[in-house]
Amino acid sequence: MAEISNYKVAASPHELGGGSTRRIMVDVLIALLPCVVCGTLFYGLYALLLVVICTATCFISEQLFNLARRKPLTFDCSALVTGVILGLNLPPRAEWYIPVIGGVFAIVIVKMLFGGLGKNFANPAATARVFLLLAYSSVMAQYYIGADISGNLLGTPSDLPTDFTSAPTYLSGGTAALSGSFWNVSGYPGYVLQLLFGYTGGSIGETCAVAILAGGAYLCVRRVIDWRIPAVYILTAAVMVLACYQSAREIPLQLLSGGLLFGAVFMATDYATSPKWRYNRILYAVGLGVLTVIIRRFGAYPEGTSLAILILNLLVPVMDRMILPVRFGQRTKSGKPMPRIAQWTALGLCGAMALALAVAAPIVAATEDRSFVKTGPIELQGTYESIESADRNEDGSVSFEVAGIADLYENYQQPLRYTVTLDADGEFVTNIEPIEQSTMGYVAELSLFEGKSYKEIASLTQLGTDAELSATRTNTALREMILECFDAMEEVRNG
Repeated sequence: MAEISNYKVAASPHELGGGSTRRIMVDVLIALLPCVVCGTLFYGLYALLLVVICTATCFISEQLFNLARRKPLTFDCSALVTGVILGLNLPPRAEWYIPVIGGVFAIVIVKMLFGGLGKNFANPAATARVFLLLAYSSVMAQYYIGADISGNLLGTPSDLPTDFTSAPTYLSGGTAALSGSFWNVSGYPGYVLQLLFGYTGGSIGETCAVAILAGGAYLCVRRVIDWRIPAVYILTAAVMVLACYQSAREIPLQLLSGGLLFGAVFMATDYATSPKWRYNRILYAVGLGVLTVIIRRFGAYPEGTSLAILILNLLVPVMDRMILPVRFGQRTKSGKPMPRIAQWTALGLCGAMALALAVAAPIVAATEDRSFVKTGPIELQGTYESIESADRNEDGSVSFEVAGIADLYENYQQPLRYTVTLDADGEFVTNIEPIEQSTMGYVAELSLFEGKSYKEIASLTQLGTDAELSATRTNTALREMILECFDAMEEVRNG
């Protein structure tokens, strides 16, 4: 065996790649492009303007700081990446000064004061978002709007009504923040599709999961990011959602809402603030998934991605110092090969979580389905003018038999009777069956109400002779009966 003295040992790196910082940052900008496009389509040109302002602020802040310190100007595109990521994390109708303040904080306070690129203690975009949430909580929580390809095109903050209150995201408003149907798909599948394609309220770039995953796939193919971080982050979050919410149906809703996917792909994978060693990255991602769901479930603020990334970024130096990989040929004091504890722990955690998810999720899902098996009449305790009876169906939906009167014209009243069915969550109307209605042509247009939520039906207002309700008084009477069914459904769900 050759002596070790025959080998030349040099400091790492031992192999140099062909990439550069600018090339990597350009790849990240390319990966962010689908999110920028979708954010502009869904929320309008003003949302794009916020991203541009934030990006310009970050770039200018870095150059001014370099000039003040008499340092060379930098054109590695890292400031542009920070600006785009932070801009995509803003509400679509935030005031113009929010991206300016956030951009200055991200570059000057988080990045440049600690030495510049690669020396920052935490991800600048994630830290700046947490700062904005704390310093401007009302603005960051209020200026959300629903996705609308045509209606939001030229919108500005002044377009929001003075009594505007925001509950547009699934995390803050539940399924009430989503439409009753999407692409003619109603119920739970419609909710998942709506969150998957991002046609809902949220930050500019975090809503469209398809765009985020497309960007993540590009970065993985280009080997810009380590796929283990987003993959393990998502796996851990799924297991934690199952444990904390005790619902398998909640898993895709939580993973596709908020900034979890966006943070996993574009923020948690930052070179400077993620662990150096491969298996430390797995442990880091596990911590991110655990913290994110705990903050969402038990914290006062419905989103936890940015805060989880900030906290784990602070622990990365300790992880890299204390949890070291086993060197080639390294042995214990007794002469035995050094055990690869970090490797075994990381792989064991991933295997255990994958197995737990594969086994527990179907069991919990089956339990959720069986909870709807109890069918039959429901005894209502409240007093309702039009509801005569209520019955639970096998799928958990509830059918109400309602009766009322329509004043068709002077001195003539038409008795009405329908069976109105609401979904198991009481979020929207699944079906309306007429039992008794007008014999004089004044028949209710059921399509106005089927597949609609309480909010959508309540917004149908009587104008003159019910112009908005297709000029029929029958629709007005049916609308009031349906709204009462929604009220009764709250009693049914609360038990």
